Amino acid sequence: MSFSAEQFKKQFPLFSQEENAGLVYLDNAATTQKPLSVINTMRDYYIHSSANTHRSSHRLARKSTEMVEQVRDKVRQFVNAASAKEIIFCRGATEALNLLAHCLCSELMPGDEIVISTAEHHANIVPWQMAAKRHNLILRYVPHTAGIPQFDRLGEVLNERTRVVSLTGGSNSIGLRPDLSLIRQLLRRMHVMWVVDGAQLAAHEEIDVQKIGCDFFVCSAHKFYGPSGIGFLYGRETLLESMPPWLGGGEMITEVEFQQSRYAELPHKFEAGTSPLAAIAGLGAALDFLSRQDRVAMAEHEQRLTRSLHRELNASPNFRLISQVHHNLGIIAFVPVHGSATDLMHWLDERDIAVRVGHHCAQILGKTSGNQVTVRASLAAYNTDSDIRAFLLALEDYCEVQQLATSGEEIETTSWTRDDFSLLQLERLASHRNWQGRYRELLLWSKVVSRKPEIRNPENLVRGCESEAWLVHQEIDGRHFFGLDSDSRVVKGLGALLLSQIDGCTAEEIEMLDLPLLFKELGLSKHLSRSRSNGFYALMRRAFHQIESDANRL
Repeated sequence: MSFSAEQFKKQFPLFSQEENAGLVYLDNAATTQKPLSVINTMRDYYIHSSANTHRSSHRLARKSTEMVEQVRDKVRQFVNAASAKEIIFCRGATEALNLLAHCLCSELMPGDEIVISTAEHHANIVPWQMAAKRHNLILRYVPHTAGIPQFDRLGEVLNERTRVVSLTGGSNSIGLRPDLSLIRQLLRRMHVMWVVDGAQLAAHEEIDVQKIGCDFFVCSAHKFYGPSGIGFLYGRETLLESMPPWLGGGEMITEVEFQQSRYAELPHKFEAGTSPLAAIAGLGAALDFLSRQDRVAMAEHEQRLTRSLHRELNASPNFRLISQVHHNLGIIAFVPVHGSATDLMHWLDERDIAVRVGHHCAQILGKTSGNQVTVRASLAAYNTDSDIRAFLLALEDYCEVQQLATSGEEIETTSWTRDDFSLLQLERLASHRNWQGRYRELLLWSKVVSRKPEIRNPENLVRGCESEAWLVHQEIDGRHFFGLDSDSRVVKGLGALLLSQIDGCTAEEIEMLDLPLLFKELGLSKHLSRSRSNGFYALMRRAFHQIESDANRL
């Protein structure tokens, strides 16, 4: 078999839509796009065979039940499990990890220990933290260097009280792929339960849990071209048998009495309630889809693009690479030398290049490495050489635009003083007919906002995943005044636009404003999105909350 990224891409309808003609999708670590076969299978399920499973004997129920169990066996083959009983359907890797943390830790003794690493997704940290607090357990981390786990030093945190070792199969933030064979060797004489978070692994390589040697493996379908809302947990049959159930309800019981119940056999013991049946059908279609591909050739293509991007960014003085090309799943993490990661994200978004900016649900890695906000470009097999060229060209253009923003000295105040927005002209911003012009104008407007180190404290922090801003507020004789600071020039420029409308105004005057209409007329409506990562939207909410709080105190 051979592999062509261009031909592979044609199987994904999203890329053939008119509005997506220029889309460069590099956010695959968050979710992958879906092939037509997956979409059609889910549609066909609802049209032809929608019915609840296992509880009825009518024709549709039999057909639906047969589909679920066929998909379960496909998953068994996909990971090379010994039995279909070892496959539990979950909403995704997050739910599977919560299930394991709840069920495994409920059987442990106070003082027992759990080992995780600094490279874990929050889904493989927070559930263990919650369980450790509930059962008085100790949480230990694999030794690290500047945040990067040194898995060859895993033995340093293992002892006679270690009961669970839960580690990533591939980091979602920097692409690091641990040597699972080394981890297996280090654990071979330990009586521990080994969990592998395989959410990032399955799209990029074939999975063999028997070869890996883990006790549990979790995965989400939407990371490997399947639907959202479905994933699976693999667990050794003997361990699953010994574990208590997690959720109670229908399907997971054989008999319910007044004071107690008897639970169903595997795998149904862990599948309470009605499963997302159409998503399970879609999962089966995704597995069929992957089985028809040359997985080795797909991986080679992804690795070639990964090497290319690392080489180009490493050679540029304008970017600092965070990820390493070796043992990498296909993720390029970096920060711009000039401007902020958020500024770059907005520039790329206007080019219809989808990347992710933030901590990537890996705050511990960010804090220990000193890189709390990064740009992440993550690859899939449908990414083409032309995608990479468009991405690199957009980065080059960004660097040229940033020279405009960095020319001249930045003003820094020693105490909070009001910025002067009187010279900002809405007409000039509105006169720009393309996004490049508006972007450059916002960078110029950002210079009006002086640096204010004295307001950069937790009390004034407005949190946004992609950017941070600080906002202070004073009410004097019924008029509201604000001080703003941010590391993002785009957020400062947008903040200058906002404050040019409300700074020095009364609450009544501000209430009369139609800011959504203004932003729409200026072609900036996207910045009012309620995305949790939208730093400017959070900033605007804080400003209006402060105004309302003052009004309520009167």
